Amino acid sequence: MKKILFYLFLLLNIQWLLQPQPLSAQKKVVIMGSSTAAGQGASTPTASWVGRLQTHFRQNNNDGLDTTVTSIARSGHTSYDQMPTDFVPSIPGRPLPDPNHNVTRALSFSPDVIIINLPTNDIANGYTKKENMDNFRTMYQAITAANAKCYITTSQPRSLSVALRDSLKTLADSVRNNFGLYSIDFWTDLVSTDGLNFIRPEVSVGDGIHINDLGHNYVFIRTRDRNIFSSNIPLPLRKLDFKAQLVNNNVRLTWRSELEEAGTTYELQRKTGSGTGFQPIFSKAANGAGQITDYTWTDQNPLPGQNQYRLKMIEPSKESYSSTVSILYKPKGFAIQRLYLDNSSANLLVQVKSQKEQQVLVEIINTAGIVLLQRKQTLSSSFSQFSLPVARLAAGQYFLQIRDSENYNSVQAFFK
Repeated sequence: MKKILFYLFLLLNIQWLLQPQPLSAQKKVVIMGSSTAAGQGASTPTASWVGRLQTHFRQNNNDGLDTTVTSIARSGHTSYDQMPTDFVPSIPGRPLPDPNHNVTRALSFSPDVIIINLPTNDIANGYTKKENMDNFRTMYQAITAANAKCYITTSQPRSLSVALRDSLKTLADSVRNNFGLYSIDFWTDLVSTDGLNFIRPEVSVGDGIHINDLGHNYVFIRTRDRNIFSSNIPLPLRKLDFKAQLVNNNVRLTWRSELEEAGTTYELQRKTGSGTGFQPIFSKAANGAGQITDYTWTDQNPLPGQNQYRLKMIEPSKESYSSTVSILYKPKGFAIQRLYLDNSSANLLVQVKSQKEQQVLVEIINTAGIVLLQRKQTLSSSFSQFSLPVARLAAGQYFLQIRDSENYNSVQAFFK
């Protein structure tokens, strides 16, 4: 009886092993793009970078599963042609999306990864780099919102005018800088070394546009080495233009970011000349949701001397810091913060920030330089507000001037 049960158990397990197993390890890659992605210039389809990529993925047969690579590229296409189907160009004369070759079509395959290879046609057609990058960002956001990974190749060199060749070079830099590890470099191995930004002769088919088998192999290697299925690539938060500016005894801090990950927080930190380290002074949750977003915050209490600022970017997967910016703050006696008329337009309301309690001379002057009103005013050691009668002034522009005993003055225009 025990032998019968053993053989029955063995037979059932053999039958299970012989049954087809679920294709859980299979990956799907969709290639979007123009002629290079369509294989133009390669001697055979398998010699193109897309064909080489498919062959590379098929070399791992341990699990008997293929990674599929599907190309929907079309020669001559620009980024406008491949935008989502519901996209409407804001600039007249730009192409409408091609529903058979665009982002919407690519997503219909339920891919794990989409690679966009649109290297030169936007610039060659006279579209601006900003248009090109804005379209790349829109496509990137549409793809990642559908839970697929998106990689964007850089521009490639092409025989165009000097200005357009330079545009292709700076576009390559923009793609690398904006998309980080989600960019693939199709520029470095193809561009001439003479600084003129032509295609290298040894990788060109001779038309000044397309690459030969060697060129296709170079960009295939770049794509292969990007390891597009890696699950550990951090999102490419891009911080731009962190600046500090002294405005009326305050320090205005501004920064721009894009490709923000949900859950990102910005923390402004300050270090003063006598301080031992950076200290947090302001925190804000990111709200850009992927698009370019500008942020501003004002430090209303800088300390005398050198004030150093940096931005700490706290993402779910990592932390990073901006470069440090410095402001040398030499407190002035006072600064006009705000001027505005009351509801009756009979009085000018004045708000002033002062470093000490002091008496100042307040004047209203017309555009001819004639003093129309003059009086003494005592300022407190922090913030003062007072009003001046202006009911008798005719409509027009005037200037409010405040002077202290050391002849330091602050002037601001207003309209009646």
